[in-house]
Amino acid sequence: MGSDSSQVQHWMTPNPHTCHKEDSLADARDLMAEHRCRRLPVVDDNGHLTGIVSFGDLRQAAPSTVTTLSLFEINYFWAKLPVSDAMTADPVTVAPDSSIDVACRLMLDYRIGGLPVVVERKVVGIFTTTDVLRFVVEHSS
Repeated sequence: MGSDSSQVQHWMTPNPHTCHKEDSLADARDLMAEHRCRRLPVVDDNGHLTGIVSFGDLRQAAPSTVTTLSLFEINYFWAKLPVSDAMTADPVTVAPDSSIDVACRLMLDYRIGGLPVVVERKVVGIFTTTDVLRFVVEHSS
């Protein structure tokens, strides 16, 4: 599927942080903030991919900025809603040996900023637009 250095596995973030569909939106938001990432693969108890939740998904699930809710009520809302309410189920994925070209085409076609990298339904990495930029910069000089 392309030369070794043009495979997703050489540019992805290995072993990304994950969450479960039962986790709260507050937990997912805090995990993203702590680890400075914009998306989390959602896995079951066996580590199998069931979805993905992005910072954009969390924003869409949040109350409107013109709400009359207090800060306490908003935090309560975030703590009670599960990730399953905001995640994308059965996300588009790639294999570690997929080419960068294939991954980029999927990201463009589906208008997404990241792809879980899976082997036998288990998440082994995540490939994002940041990884694409690193690849381009390293191959342009």
